[in-house]
Amino acid sequence: MSIGNLESFLEKKIEGFFNRKLSSVLEPTEVIKQLEREITRKRRKSQGGLVVPNFYYIEMAPEDYQRLCARRFLDELYVMVEKMVISNDSFMDGQLEITLNANEEFKKGTCEVKGTFVDDSYGEMEHPVEVPECHTIVLNKSEFKPPLNLPVEYKTVSLLAIEGPDIDSYLEFGEKQIYIGRRVNNDFILTDTNASRVHAYITYERHRHILYDAESLNGTFVGGQRVVSPQLLHTGDEIRIGETVLVYEVI
Repeated sequence: MSIGNLESFLEKKIEGFFNRKLSSVLEPTEVIKQLEREITRKRRKSQGGLVVPNFYYIEMAPEDYQRLCARRFLDELYVMVEKMVISNDSFMDGQLEITLNANEEFKKGTCEVKGTFVDDSYGEMEHPVEVPECHTIVLNKSEFKPPLNLPVEYKTVSLLAIEGPDIDSYLEFGEKQIYIGRRVNNDFILTDTNASRVHAYITYERHRHILYDAESLNGTFVGGQRVVSPQLLHTGDEIRIGETVLVYEVI
């Protein structure tokens, strides 16, 4: 074991020891840390780039489950995973699902996260995980209807105009397809006279945002290059439409 690996190993052990000694309950930050580690550990190479699991099973002690099983916490986990996919320049196939479960074998203040790949075509898992029917909350986006105090859409990224007549215009969005241009019912409305009525649009594919030029007169550019085919967006990309420059960022 190299010195770097040894230091990392000891750091994790010491951190875990003090977390158990100083905290009697499981903190949300610890769940998030373990979820991030599992995403990094399980990602794999696939056609088009790195792919991460789309099913996550989280076990914890019943006492911690009672504290953390609120929909709002699951909502935060969902958004965190979606943002991490974009920030790490990865992809995700299939629908994201997060399951939270109480397990009496776990000590208070501890948890375990297991990630796996679910094949939506056949409804099968690469490595099946047994999910008990009791004491379980599942966040499944297609079936989940948020209460009135939660956003209808999970917003993970933003567009900000940094140049042009609409400077400082701002839009946050997530899975919804958005349209950009001078038309009044676009999602991002421009007053730039060099922009078309529907100049460009952004779709959500494999949990990533893809930019398309809508056959505009003056073209759409990313990083100085004209968009002639679907353009995968990365955080920090600058999109030029006429005299307007929009920055795409994970929020």
